[in-house]
Amino acid sequence: MDNKWFKLKQRVEIHVETDRGILNLSTHIEEVTDTGEFIVAAPFYQGQLYPFLSQEQVELVAVVDHIGIVSCDVIISRKLRNRDIILLALEQVSEVRKMQRRRHYRLPTLLDTELVATTRGEEVQLQAIAKDISAGGLKCISSQQFYYKEHVKLRVNLNGEDLKLNSSVLESIALTPEALRFETRFEFEELKTDEEKRIVAYIFEEQRKRRSKT
Repeated sequence: MDNKWFKLKQRVEIHVETDRGILNLSTHIEEVTDTGEFIVAAPFYQGQLYPFLSQEQVELVAVVDHIGIVSCDVIISRKLRNRDIILLALEQVSEVRKMQRRRHYRLPTLLDTELVATTRGEEVQLQAIAKDISAGGLKCISSQQFYYKEHVKLRVNLNGEDLKLNSSVLESIALTPEALRFETRFEFEELKTDEEKRIVAYIFEEQRKRRSKT
């Protein structure tokens, strides 16, 4: 199959379906062979090499400039060794497709977030804590409840870089009987390609950092 998306040294993820949901394993492409195989570094999970099965079918995912997130189905065709590094040969078995936002991995986090909403014609700013983030949206804890489909501007800082994002409310519920704290799910609206890329790059990097500490 023609490969225009996956390149040498590119950071990628392998998505594995498990009984607990989709597992996201970060790695990078070491080589693209003449026959079209992707050679990647075998990813770690909880401090150990992930135990792939022979001929197991998984999803290969990457962020591509000016396109967004793309993926294709691959088969773990064989294992290789380069000195002390274990490699996996991946055989592409589907066309490359742009990932749907509903499949994006949601990263648990604690991010300071600024919310700007319009109430009675006036802008109201308040601080919140994001509990998780994905390329599709984020979940916040704040002192104010929002109504369904309300438009809210979000500002988050990802590794020193501010992102200002338009969003709409999917759900907003009280966390305490006294209604002092509310959990709100926001969906990003009209997310630009470079904004999506920054968010996904942040998620990839955070996963890598957390995995290296296990």
